[in-house]
Amino acid sequence: MMSQENLQKWLTDEKARDQFVIRAGTDTEVLWNDARQSKTELVYKRSYWTESFVQWSPLGTYLATVHRQGAAVWGGANTFNRLMRYAHPQVKLIDFSPGEKFLVTYSSHEPSNPHDANRVVINIFDVRTGKVMRDFKGSADEFTIGGAGGVAGVSWPVFRWGGGKEDKYFAKLGKNMISVYETETFSLIDKKSLKVENVVDFSWSPTDPILALFVPELGGGNQPARVSLVQIPSKVELRQKNLFSVSDCKMYWQSNGEYLAVKADRYTKTKKSTYTGFELFRIKERDIPIEVLELDNKNDKIIAFAWEPKGHRFAVIHGDSPRPDISFYSMKSSHNLGRVSKLTTLKGKQANALFWSPGGRFIVLAGLKGFNGQLEFFNVDELETMATAEHFMATDIEWDPTGR
Repeated sequence: MMSQENLQKWLTDEKARDQFVIRAGTDTEVLWNDARQSKTELVYKRSYWTESFVQWSPLGTYLATVHRQGAAVWGGANTFNRLMRYAHPQVKLIDFSPGEKFLVTYSSHEPSNPHDANRVVINIFDVRTGKVMRDFKGSADEFTIGGAGGVAGVSWPVFRWGGGKEDKYFAKLGKNMISVYETETFSLIDKKSLKVENVVDFSWSPTDPILALFVPELGGGNQPARVSLVQIPSKVELRQKNLFSVSDCKMYWQSNGEYLAVKADRYTKTKKSTYTGFELFRIKERDIPIEVLELDNKNDKIIAFAWEPKGHRFAVIHGDSPRPDISFYSMKSSHNLGRVSKLTTLKGKQANALFWSPGGRFIVLAGLKGFNGQLEFFNVDELETMATAEHFMATDIEWDPTGR
């Protein structure tokens, strides 16, 4: 059983600093981020702490390490004691559930017959007790449906967690089905998978046990594409929208689960090109009303989309590189709370990625990689630029969790 040491001790830091971790060579260091002093302070350092990578748990309670024999979690005030081990030989990938109750570990093993697919082993551990709650074994093909492909073609994470921080449900995409499990018994809800012909993608609400799923069009358009919202555990369909002439769909949830944006790429009448529109679902309103949003120039290519965390606004980068436009919208217009409205469009920005502050209100308009690291800090309340900066060849941007 885990130690009684305070694993949230860093939250009581009198300067309200946050910790971050850096791995370089064989060393791993946990440091305080002191933004006011523009310097760091070492909390803990260790050589050969992990054999491949380290990973914070979603709420920052644990730091996980990966080893030949399995994974381990560490934590504490400033000592980083080992709290628990999870035995899984040759583990390659790990994933925590959002509420940190469970740890999923993955390994893939070469088959003895070279014509067979790799064998995959997935374990789900109880983080606190280290006990395996359930394992999944099979050929790699069984775990590669949907998703962007992780290691050796397996879409990682294989299981996606639903229902917010409760960690009550997890689900996996299969052929013509979505398998939804509950964590009380670790068995399928109703002992059977949710049958959905030709389903290619699904996404949980970040806060509620609601699945959004996408089925592409079939039979050359005889059967339209559709997006459907399904309540769990009842499996009742709350809302569905048929989409015609759709070539592709992406789903974006707002962090409170209040809104879902579905980006739909549609064919023009000639089918020679596509244009993009958004279907905006108001999840918390009666009967889940849907609004259709098309940009002023509906032929603009969509480069990026991002919701304001905990907010009602979103940003879209659209148009042609190297100088696309950025538009801001609100799900509430000043005179009508149930209508989407445009706040402003910034013309010709060197940006291809959007990073909202975790606290909302501020956003970084970033030109990553080939855009030479142009950064613009923008205040969406005032609709004005606060600062510009450059970080040549920047590839990633991460806000401090406080948004400061």
